[in-house]
Amino acid sequence: MRSIYTLIALLSFALIVESCGGPAKADKKTELKTSIKQMEDSIMAIQKDPVQAAKMPSLTNIELINRLLAYYRAYPEDSFSADCLFKVHIKYSDLQAYEQSVAYGDTLIQLFPNYANKDFLLESLASTYDVLIEPRDPEKVQYYYELLLKEKIKPTKRKDIEKRLKHIEMDFFEYSQYQMTGK
Repeated sequence: MRSIYTLIALLSFALIVESCGGPAKADKKTELKTSIKQMEDSIMAIQKDPVQAAKMPSLTNIELINRLLAYYRAYPEDSFSADCLFKVHIKYSDLQAYEQSVAYGDTLIQLFPNYANKDFLLESLASTYDVLIEPRDPEKVQYYYELLLKEKIKPTKRKDIEKRLKHIEMDFFEYSQYQMTGK
């Protein structure tokens, strides 16, 4: 009879440990992080050789995106998930999937408003809407640049963004021409 109570106690303890994110959950987290690191290392090794980099299939980057998203979905509030979303934003941009890139950039801003690389992310989003997404959306460009102005940025960058906002009606190429010629 005593062994039944011991067995029930052990099973209850195991259920509590599992539901609280015990060793199995920690192992899953470590496993996902390790798989991401391995994939990133593989991609970095390939990219060191321009010939190999040119041959690298998009599926390699998509596999990395899948691993990053698996971590984010499993641990949506974990700080490493913010880095995963940032990397997904960058990878989709690398793949010229700009709509997906900005979608994950927006998700990152919404879920992690104090993200460490927020200034870089906001500039990336503004540039994507300014140059890469067609038709160009000047309201989105303005929105992201205005968010960027709320961040701590260098005075020269602030001045450049303020100038850009004064001529938001111009697309990036028109604005570049204007900057060079003053016309």
